[in-house]
This record gives sequence, structure tokens and C-alpha cells, in this order.
Amino acid sequence: TSTETISDNNTNVVVLNKLRKISDTPVGGMSASSTVVRYIDRGLGHVFELGATSTETEKISNTTIPRVYESYWNKNLNQVVLRYIKANTDEIINFFGEIRPVKLSSTTDQNTTKYEVKGKFLSKNISNVTVSPKGDRIFYTEIIDDKTVGYISNFDDTKKVKVFDSPLIYINIDWPEENTLIMSTKPSGSSHGYIYSINIKNGSQKKIFDGKNGFSAKISRDLKKIIYSNTYQDSVKIYIYDIAKNKNSEAIFSTLVDKCVWSNIRKNEAFCAVPNSIPDGYYPDDWYMGKVSFTDQIWHIDTDTGEVHLLSDPLSESSVKIDAIKLVLDPKENYLYFINKQDLSLWSLEINK
Repeated sequence: TSTETISDNNTNVVVLNKLRKISDTPVGGMSASSTVVRYIDRGLGHVFELGATSTETEKISNTTIPRVYESYWNKNLNQVVLRYIKANTDEIINFFGEIRPVKLSSTTDQNTTKYEVKGKFLSKNISNVTVSPKGDRIFYTEIIDDKTVGYISNFDDTKKVKVFDSPLIYINIDWPEENTLIMSTKPSGSSHGYIYSINIKNGSQKKIFDGKNGFSAKISRDLKKIIYSNTYQDSVKIYIYDIAKNKNSEAIFSTLVDKCVWSNIRKNEAFCAVPNSIPDGYYPDDWYMGKVSFTDQIWHIDTDTGEVHLLSDPLSESSVKIDAIKLVLDPKENYLYFINKQDLSLWSLEINK
């Protein structure tokens, strides 16, 4: 359950549980401001909103965009880049949407929502998207002539500037710091991996670190540390690499780096979903393909001291097995949001409670 009602002197007070299930149906991505979280329904593309201290979600747009599986939001949560699959095909469509108020009148249909999504189609060649630290621009890549070309633009693809090209095609991208982009190879248990930084101002590329098989990495917001995972025999191990000191340290817990997010406020801290156990497997490939799934706890780690703290055990708190992905913090870092890979439901965890 997500709420508990306590009666006191005939007054019902709703107490929100620390761990809450926000959406029962699959979601195609979400983002949070300091007061609300907005998410998009994976099946129909309808947009929903929930206040941080609210008990009921509200459908704010019923514009239908079927089969949305990724969404990238600006800081105001009123512009979004959607990636969805065209009906009856495997073609990926990239779409810029603006969430605009609907002019309501006394004769307006009662089923009309407060907002609608209007926009335009983007290039079909887009392969990756990430949002700037300020939440006002996007960085995206296209596959052109068997190479990756990277651009920075507004959400609607205006003011587009090419910033790099690379012979690497299978990559992940991130934008941890305003003047620095990060490119890393897609992880596989069959190959080593690399992580590069890209200077936005001059386009120069620098290899930061190379890992062993199954290597996957995320860099801190101040660019001082990397949290990364490697395949170890039939399991995985996770490490913290201090760039300035050129020093590695193994974390107390084991997980895949896909299940971690760096703090924006306390740059040396991170939050990770950590499996209770990791069965033998070919990682991370078996997990990506759904051959194995995990039952996670949520942990906090201070990478300066190595200290870890258990924040939540969803199985004992909600009787639900959660295999957490796509972890997102709200700007004030009062809440951690994530999607359960098991059924693509959306959850929140109050981390300062």
C-alpha cells in the first residue's frame, strides 16, 4: 500500500508511506520537479502527474501516442522528446512534444484534460538522447554512414550544433556537467568497454577509463569519480574509481551500474538498487534480455568513505519483487523514482524520511 490513514479526533490524516507505487500500468519514462513527478503511459502515451505529497495521480493529457518506451523531459516538464515504435512495424519514431494548456469552456467535453501534446517529428536516425544538467537542451546521436555523429540542440531540434563524430556505433551517452559529454561503449560480457569525455567547447575527446568484460560506467557530476561494474566469473562486481588519485576501490555491495544514479547535490554520493542475490549468468547480457531478474534493495553510498546505508527493502515493505531501473532523483533529492523492470510500474522512495 502507498498510504495509511490515521484517525485522530474524527479527523482523517493521510500518511504517505516512504515507498510508494505510483503507477500500476507500464510507463515509458518519467521526470520530476521539486513538487511533482510526470510520467507517460507506455501503452497510449497519456501524460500523468502526481504531487510529491499527493495521494492521487491525475491524467493531464489524453493525447494518444501508442507504444512510447522512452521519454526525455526538460526542467519545467513541459517539453519532452519521445521515442516510440510505429504501429505494426519495428520502426522507431522520434518526436518532440510540447505539453500545452487546453482552452476549456463550459461546453468542453468532460473527458478533456487540462493539457494536450503538440509537436513535430524528429530525425529517424536518432539512436541516443540525453538531457543537459540544466534541463534546457538535449544531446543526441545519429548513425550516419556507419559512424556516430553527436549534436546539441534545443528540445525541438532548433539551434542544432554538431559536437563530435566517432567510428563507435554501439554507445551510451550522458551529460553530467554543463561543458562535458560522456560517451561509453555498450556493455557486454563478451567484450571490454571504454568511457570517453567530450569537451563541448572544442569537441576534443579523451579516454577516461577502460574496463574488462561487461564494463559499464557512470561518472559523477563533478567528473571526479566513476562508479562502474565488470563481469566477474558468472557474476558482477562494482567499483569506485577516483580519477585524480588513479585509485580503484571495490564497493561493499554488488550490482549493475545501470541500477545506480549519482547525486547532483552531494557529488560524492550515489544511490543504487542492489540485488539480494545475483544468480550465475552471463552479465549484463542475460539481465538485459530478461533471462534473469533481480529482487533489489535500495542503498546509499558515500564514495569518499565507502560507507553504505540501506534505505529500503521493497520486498519486506511492499511484498513486491522490484528489479529497479532508470533511477531518477528530484531536484531537491527528497525522492528517488524508479521503474520496476518486472512490470514497468513506477515507484517513488522518500529518501530523507
